[in-house]
Amino acid sequence: MGYAEKNLAPGESILHRARYHWVFYRVSLLFLLLAVLLGASALYASRVSPAEGIARPVGWLALVFALFAAISFLFRRVRASTDEFVVTDRRVMLKTGIFAREIEQVPVEKIQDVKVQQGVFGRMLGYGTVLLETASERMGMLTFPDISAPEAFRNALWGHLPGNATAGAGKAASAAPSHLSPKERLAELENLRQQGLVTTEEYAAKRSEILSHL
Repeated sequence: MGYAEKNLAPGESILHRARYHWVFYRVSLLFLLLAVLLGASALYASRVSPAEGIARPVGWLALVFALFAAISFLFRRVRASTDEFVVTDRRVMLKTGIFAREIEQVPVEKIQDVKVQQGVFGRMLGYGTVLLETASERMGMLTFPDISAPEAFRNALWGHLPGNATAGAGKAASAAPSHLSPKERLAELENLRQQGLVTTEEYAAKRSEILSHL
């Protein structure tokens, strides 16, 4: 059980949990690639020109890079298992650090904007950085780097921001013009609820209004 589960308030539920994308291990992968290339070079040198003595130092260098790759991967793996990026129906939690933990929590009503930064490779590989602009002077901007499926993180949060909940209620009202049948209006309302554009209370009130006209 992670930090988020242990610290949920009564009635609070987790909407989305973000994970690091595999590019988080890019340094380890680079060391590993260098180790493989150097190892292949050492093997080639040992067969082509064994008398020149090149194979041994190149082989040791390959081993050093392989060791760096293993240490880097282990450190990153531990960090990936301890860092938590969580969206609940009340707040956003950011917990980072292995030995010294840093925990930041922002109520959804304090979030002013949600931005996703993705370059060309980010869009191709499905990773990016999510930036949350908050009304808190102490926190300012919260950064969630190198997470997988950043749009899912943004959408899980965006549908529960107070301003968007109000906008969602307006959409629910305008999305049901008079020419639609009650069945179609109920289906559209249900669709809005599943997308998180209306709250449970707004959904219940609008549903009762539609049913009252039957």
